[in-house]
Amino acid sequence: MKTLKYFCYTLCIVLSSLLYGCNQEDDINEIFDSGVWQLVNYYTGGDWNSNNDRYARPAYTEAQDLETLGKITITFDSDGTFNGTLDGGTFEGKWQANPKDRSFAVIGEIKTSISLSGKNAEFIKKLKLASYYKGNSRGFLQLAPDARTTYMQFTHK
Repeated sequence: MKTLKYFCYTLCIVLSSLLYGCNQEDDINEIFDSGVWQLVNYYTGGDWNSNNDRYARPAYTEAQDLETLGKITITFDSDGTFNGTLDGGTFEGKWQANPKDRSFAVIGEIKTSISLSGKNAEFIKKLKLASYYKGNSRGFLQLAPDARTTYMQFTHK
């Protein structure tokens, strides 16, 4: 009886530490403020709620297009700013995220060092439209607009 009581007490401590140790605010910092994110591709037809989405289709498949996308990077800082590289230029702006509903927003204008065209313009447009995020600091980051039927995916550089 004493052993069962000890086991239950230990189990309660372990479970409560797991529940209270998961701070969503830490998740935002862990995900966003975790280094340089490199754009992989844009996806359509996926299931936003799935972590193993086999139905998402990449927007670009040609090697030259993928090379251009790979030049686009973004770094989020814990002070609410971001900066990054484009193909031939740089950009910067401000961001915010909410862990309760996993919402994401670019605040104000995004400043760029070059005139935007092509894939650079496409990226900045999609970044401005991003409203939701998901991911983790070890694998991927996805940003999606309101409808969440498309998304852009990043990986660590």
